[in-house]
Amino acid sequence: MSHRIVVVGHGMVGHRFLADLAAHRLEGTRTTVLGDEPHPAYNRILLPDVLLGRSDLAGLTLPETPGVRLLRGRRAATIDRLRGVVVDSTGEEHPFDTLVLALGADPVFPTVDGVVGADGNPLPGVAALRTWDDAHRVRSAAEEGARVVVMGGGVLGVEAAVALAAAGSEVTVVHRGSTPLDRQFDADSGAVVRAGLADLGITTLVDVRVSGVERRRDGTLASVRLTDERHIPADLLLVAIGVRPRTRLAEEADLGVRNGILVNDSCRTDDPAIYAIGDCARTPRGCSGLVGPGWEQARVLAHHLAERISGRSRPRPVLGADGGVFRVKAEGLEAVTMGEFPDDEFTPGAARVLSLTDPAGRRRVRLAVADGLLVGATCVGDPQVAADLTVAFDSRTPVPDDPAALLARPLAGASAPASVVDLPETAVVCRCNAVTKSAITAAVAAGADTAEAVANATRASTGCGSCTSDVCRLVSALGEAGGSRSLDRVTVA
Repeated sequence: MSHRIVVVGHGMVGHRFLADLAAHRLEGTRTTVLGDEPHPAYNRILLPDVLLGRSDLAGLTLPETPGVRLLRGRRAATIDRLRGVVVDSTGEEHPFDTLVLALGADPVFPTVDGVVGADGNPLPGVAALRTWDDAHRVRSAAEEGARVVVMGGGVLGVEAAVALAAAGSEVTVVHRGSTPLDRQFDADSGAVVRAGLADLGITTLVDVRVSGVERRRDGTLASVRLTDERHIPADLLLVAIGVRPRTRLAEEADLGVRNGILVNDSCRTDDPAIYAIGDCARTPRGCSGLVGPGWEQARVLAHHLAERISGRSRPRPVLGADGGVFRVKAEGLEAVTMGEFPDDEFTPGAARVLSLTDPAGRRRVRLAVADGLLVGATCVGDPQVAADLTVAFDSRTPVPDDPAALLARPLAGASAPASVVDLPETAVVCRCNAVTKSAITAAVAAGADTAEAVANATRASTGCGSCTSDVCRLVSALGEAGGSRSLDRVTVA
């Protein structure tokens, strides 16, 4: 008798779980997927590119997993745990032996005057950037010259603001914190980010909140009102203040929920037949709200189910990089942070912290060193130093006796920027998917002679896309070498 798997949710994490499970080549399984959206699975990370007109839905679409019954535009209505059945929005029943909830999360909208209606949905002129339909609406509303207020100076807010400004909109960011990106960056680094945003034509207002909106007689948006009584003219309010895990389905099925569906390290809920992954799940580490940890959960769950269904022990998945590198994906704004800093730099035995601040040069570098290794770093406005620090952090390269040498490149006699071709084989090239240089080299040796072919073989560059140029360099380097020698010995201009 076949093992019936039902997956509720076909976003980036649900899609990744299906691909990871298929890689185990299990026999005797039958998988059904219910997807809320009518579209194929797509790369949500790249939605800001849609605002620039650089990507369409086809360009974001992820490859489908063969052998899966995929039902698009079907919402899961209820879970009958006693019968082991999911009922969808059309009334069709889907029996399961294993149920995987990859429900994702919904954008949070503030409950202030004129932003949302009685049903909790945004009113005209207010939008989020969570789905393809959201991106299409925002792009249509934010025509060249449009006045856009972005509520929230976190990652999504900053990336969307940069994309909208590049597309010709007049953008103001309203942030409740003292600096943008204050969850990831220290105050001085955030101040440099704010200055960099100003250079891109973006106004950032901090330590203030949106208190309401003003509308014209026809109901269109006229301005955004702030808590300090200022009014910002606006044609669109883009809300980017966070997300809320989708838990209604789990709550109604009486599963454990607390700011997310509670799961253990194997992503199992308190029902041994039901699992949850991605933004809807609360693991023992909490809810990250990032796609990388969701992909890791997908790998872990696929391995766990493969062992459980087959009854055979299998090689445990390689979890890859520690996920400690965070990069803002915004053209014209270079900002990266990695690792950890001590809570108190003056505590005896704490990591040694050094910093360089260059406000006029829009540059800020801060690093933490312990036991001769780089354990934390932040870099704003200097891509070459950021690349060097990332290599040192990833490869655990010993730092100089005086770590101040890491803060900036010397003006004279500087070596060329670290090239991906010169990295060791164990170095991680694609952090989103934990793809190493050796994996890419092996894919090229097996016949993947283009960046697209390498992406299909390894998933490198299919996340945020920031490693695409590195993948292209590696493919080009091996092509020049005729595939006969290691990429470590090939130089690419």
